[in-house]
Amino acid sequence: MPASRSVPAALFVAAVTAACLAPAVPAAADSSNIRFFQPYVPSIAPGGTGRVVIAAANGSDQAVSSTFRITAPDRTTFPEARFYWDGQRSSLPCTRSADARRLTCNAGDRAGFVFPSNEQTRLGVALRVDADAPQGTTLHGGEWATDEAAPALFAVATPVTGPKGDKGDDGKPGHHGKPGRPGPKGEKGDKGDKGDKGDTGKRGPAGPQGPKGDTGPSGGPKGDTGPAGPRGPQGPKGPKGDTGKPGPQGPKGHTGKPGPAGPQGPKGHPGKPGPAGPQGPKGPKGDTGRPGKPGDCKCGGGHHEKPEAKPKAKIVSPGKGLGVRSGPGTHYKQQGKIPTGTVVKLQCKVNGEKVDGNSIWYKLADGSGWIAARYALNLNKVPFC
Repeated sequence: MPASRSVPAALFVAAVTAACLAPAVPAAADSSNIRFFQPYVPSIAPGGTGRVVIAAANGSDQAVSSTFRITAPDRTTFPEARFYWDGQRSSLPCTRSADARRLTCNAGDRAGFVFPSNEQTRLGVALRVDADAPQGTTLHGGEWATDEAAPALFAVATPVTGPKGDKGDDGKPGHHGKPGRPGPKGEKGDKGDKGDKGDTGKRGPAGPQGPKGDTGPSGGPKGDTGPAGPRGPQGPKGPKGDTGKPGPQGPKGHTGKPGPAGPQGPKGHPGKPGPAGPQGPKGPKGDTGRPGKPGDCKCGGGHHEKPEAKPKAKIVSPGKGLGVRSGPGTHYKQQGKIPTGTVVKLQCKVNGEKVDGNSIWYKLADGSGWIAARYALNLNKVPFC
């Protein structure tokens, strides 16, 4: 059942993931700038579970709120204590009442729930319809509310389920189809494993031994060995001869003169140069020069035109700071970090990777990198690159 009913503008309905939380920004507006409406009334059968969608259209200013309450329509309950932000389940759980008909969400010590400027956000919550709820009716009484505004209503419809029809007659059996052509020959199967070696058979019984042959006649008898003769006596040792006298020593020879010096050998080849030494450390970066004074150009009939203020932004990232990327996206390399609260100069902006629903990225004026506009509050107009 489609519907296009608007609800009070101060209504805040949100199921925010942890990534959607950001510090409160002084320049941000409250939820009164948002127009909430139910784009359609969902149809959920008795005993079934479905999801209610609420659309939030924000203006030119970012909106922030910290608490809200949601009450289920009549004959319905909340099956889970969570919400959905643009189709994604929230990582922030809420408190569910004992009868499961009210959810209470509070950001606590966090900065709050943030709606980006000039965007429409789809919020959702799961509902279960009681099994004994009436069919073909609209269940009213659902409320979405914040602390500072009156609650807005939303509803759920239940469809009508008719009785089950009688079973039709069985149809006549169909004709048998012609036999199909034989299928292609299958691939040859893998070769089977080699079987185990069989056991060795038992040895058969030995056959009967044949008769022993007759012994042949031997040769004539061997003659006896004669006795050894006696060993003769050793002869006497002869006398030792006299030692001869040493001969006379010959004369000492003269020492020869030294020969002439040989020629000097050729000069050896120079050795190969040794390896280059390590490179010295990089020197410190010089100071940035001061910006030049504005020129004295006179334009438009001698009147000085006031130059446009250079774009600036204030870092409002949670924690200690915001990372500087080498390109407009979180997949680019991080090249540094800017502390929270710092005011930086900007050059221009582009559409890049979405960060919590915001696709704008700012290029820093000094050319050192890019920052996500989701966590940088622009203080004046920033042109596109």
